[in-house]
Amino acid sequence: MGYKKPENRGLGHHLSVAPHMTASQLRRDHWTISTRCPRCHLDCWVDLSVVIRLSGPQVTLWNRWARCRRYGCPGRMVFLFTPPGEPKGVFWPMHDPPEARVKATISDDPEL
Repeated sequence: MGYKKPENRGLGHHLSVAPHMTASQLRRDHWTISTRCPRCHLDCWVDLSVVIRLSGPQVTLWNRWARCRRYGCPGRMVFLFTPPGEPKGVFWPMHDPPEARVKATISDDPEL
């Protein structure tokens, strides 16, 4: 079994490893990252070099939110990604589905 370039791997592989990838791994494998505010619909590209410089190479963007960049908008921007080798302009959210977050919160509580 040899090395397989990230752009030659299937979408299923990318969706399964995305929650565990750091910003430096995303930059190395040429992932496209953007953000979107669900309140005002502002879309922005994310420069992973700046993220690494400000937050360090081990930061993960999974289940993270950012303050909206539009003046006066109180919204929170969600990170979106396109894996290498996939069509540009098709993005997947970088967070767990709401039902998975609720289950994780409930199962983390030792009192239940």
